Amino acid sequence: MAYATVFSPCVNCGRLFGYNPHKVPSIPVNGVREPVCRPCIDAENARRRAAMIATGIDLELLPDPHPEAYEPIHESEL
Repeated sequence: MAYATVFSPCVNCGRLFGYNPHKVPSIPVNGVREPVCRPCIDAENARRRAAMIATGIDLELLPDPHPEAYEPIHESEL
C-alpha cells in the first residue's frame, strides 16, 4: 500500500507545497486549474474580512479547503 503527494508551486505566492490533486483548492489560469496553498487561502480570507469591516461591503469568503486537500492520496486514487 503506497501513498503519494503532488508537489508544485502555489499559483499565488510561488511557494512549493504538497497536496491531494483531487481535493486541493485551485483557480483557472489560461484554462488550466492551478493549485493554491492553505496560507494563501487564509490570507485572502483575512484580507476580505478586513475589507468588509473597513467598507461595510459584504464580500464572499473563500470556502475552507477540504480536510484532505493537503494530505497524501492513496495510490489507487491517482
